[in-house]
Amino acid sequence: MTALNRFLSASAAGWVKIILTIVTQLLLVPLYLGHWSVEEYGCWLVIQTIVSLSSLMSSSHQTYIGYELLKIGDKRLDDFRTLFYSAIPWVLLIGLIELLIIFSLIYLGLAGSAFDPNHALSKSLLQQAFWSLVIYSTYALITGSIGGLAGRAVAPFGYFPRMQWWGTYMAIAAALASAIAVAAGGNLIEVVACTVAAQLLINVPIHVDMWRMFRRHQLLPVAPDWKLGRRNVAHSVAIAVTAVLDIFRQQGVRLLLSVTIGVAQMTAFSTMRTMSNLSLQGIGTVTNPMMPEIMRFLREKDTDRTNAIMGFVWLFAVIALAPLLIVFQWIMPVVFHYWTRGKIAFNPAVFGLFSINLLIFAVARPLLAVLQGNNLIKIQLHISIANSIVAVAGIMLFSRIFGMAGAATSLLLAELLATILTTVYARRWLEQNGISFPRTLFHVTLSSIGVSALSILLMIGFPQTRTLELILSIVANIFIAIAYVRALPDLALDRVRRMIRR
Repeated sequence: MTALNRFLSASAAGWVKIILTIVTQLLLVPLYLGHWSVEEYGCWLVIQTIVSLSSLMSSSHQTYIGYELLKIGDKRLDDFRTLFYSAIPWVLLIGLIELLIIFSLIYLGLAGSAFDPNHALSKSLLQQAFWSLVIYSTYALITGSIGGLAGRAVAPFGYFPRMQWWGTYMAIAAALASAIAVAAGGNLIEVVACTVAAQLLINVPIHVDMWRMFRRHQLLPVAPDWKLGRRNVAHSVAIAVTAVLDIFRQQGVRLLLSVTIGVAQMTAFSTMRTMSNLSLQGIGTVTNPMMPEIMRFLREKDTDRTNAIMGFVWLFAVIALAPLLIVFQWIMPVVFHYWTRGKIAFNPAVFGLFSINLLIFAVARPLLAVLQGNNLIKIQLHISIANSIVAVAGIMLFSRIFGMAGAATSLLLAELLATILTTVYARRWLEQNGISFPRTLFHVTLSSIGVSALSILLMIGFPQTRTLELILSIVANIFIAIAYVRALPDLALDRVRRMIRR
């Protein structure tokens, strides 16, 4: 399979998963709210957040090892095997520690504070939430430790698309299981149990398939290098710290808002952020399949191909993402009311700030891939510390004064700071390694993002003329897209032409 075929297959899997997520969100949110109380649905959201935070060290360690395996590539098999099998004992140990942390949080009462800071929930609902945490964490230890690491290990051998498709099948199984359980009248813990059971069934063929990939490429077990494994764990701690700060900007804000403005407003905030999160996944369908190719081009110091692949990612932001978010801002006041069955009020300012936040992130994404792919963990840590201070301090201060809008503004300022710092550090690394920075493409992308952000703000301030503002902004983005395509390097244009032909 060629590089383009791998990219198309992985992107297709990603888009199928996004479409599935959109459909399930459109169907499941009304289903949840139709059978559950807002408090019960809020507990469901908090469970997802705590599970993400509790498995942070595992995912960070696996991410670090995954990028190291990409740097080794598919030629140095002895080094590849040693690195992978030296990580397995530590992956299992970290997973076990994370499970014990969940038990400790429940035993010490800290988990209860996250779910019910105002002591307004019933004891039965809290017990269900606690056992749901245990079930999810046990599932993560069983399937996400060695399996998660193995999924990253097969990427250098061209299997990233296949793993993407497996992830899509997993999402389908989880969505169907949770929907059937809720529709059948299941409570919180019953829905969690059904969802985990469905995912376990899908994990069986996934692990069998990965073992076949390992045998095909002679990645058979070797004795672990304990010193190497321990050193990699130490290095991955910086990624874990970076990740926990990033999660607080992306998801952990739920915990902060449940304390500052209550579970009900936190639920409204998170629900309005759903479309932004879906669009964020859309960016991932473009950038994630390209990581093996980006790493190869960076290793070879290939300026033309590096700039071409960055330009291709920004092309998505200019042509697809920016106009799409403007359309969302125009149509969501009507859609949101029916989507949530009128139980959650739509806030156009909060939704618009989320969209602008996402546009800014789209600018930084290919540059962030340079820092992540080379495991420049100190730089990533410095960036996360700086913008997380802005995000957390802003949320704690402004959410108490301005509510959800204050929290959304804080996240926007944090993302802007992150993008500026990422651009500065990535540009410096590229130039130090003999790779020129794509200035023209970068500036045109900024123009597109600026026009789209201005259009969204005008829709917020003057909602009575939002249809006219929509038309004018789309026209402006068309001209910017034409200018961007003309500025693309020949390699990127050739990739676009081949994709269109496919």
